Amino acid sequence: MGISRLVYVSTANPDLMLTDIDAIVATARARNEIEGITGLLSYNGFNFMQLLEGPPASVERVFDSIGQDSRHSGVITVLSQAADTRLFAGWSMAFARTGKGGDQRSLAVTTQALSAYLPEALSPELHMLFVRFNTLSAFDGLPPDDGELRPAR
Repeated sequence: MGISRLVYVSTANPDLMLTDIDAIVATARARNEIEGITGLLSYNGFNFMQLLEGPPASVERVFDSIGQDSRHSGVITVLSQAADTRLFAGWSMAFARTGKGGDQRSLAVTTQALSAYLPEALSPELHMLFVRFNTLSAFDGLPPDDGELRPAR
């Protein structure tokens, strides 16, 4: 049975704090595990971009819920397609954030680290989209000293 893959972008509520982002990621991971959803959430300080993949009904249910969340607005679907295999198998929600942004330094990634982290099976267009999105950062400061992406599983 095939899966659905959906990518969207949205504008973060300007009042969001990094603790709010932590809560979003924690909630997403818990719900996605229940729903059989995997994917990647990227936050650049202004916007979110997320790839969701999983059973079609689950992707639709989760995306509907995301669209009603007041912590962001202007949700735009970038891609919605059927797929045979997952790109982020094993990840209830990988999370990438640009820049340093306070005490969450271990989650900040350079564009080079993100590019190396993205699955090889990701289409060149989606790869470029995530990498370019990563360059639009509201955070100042440097990424981690080792430039590594370390999302929790």
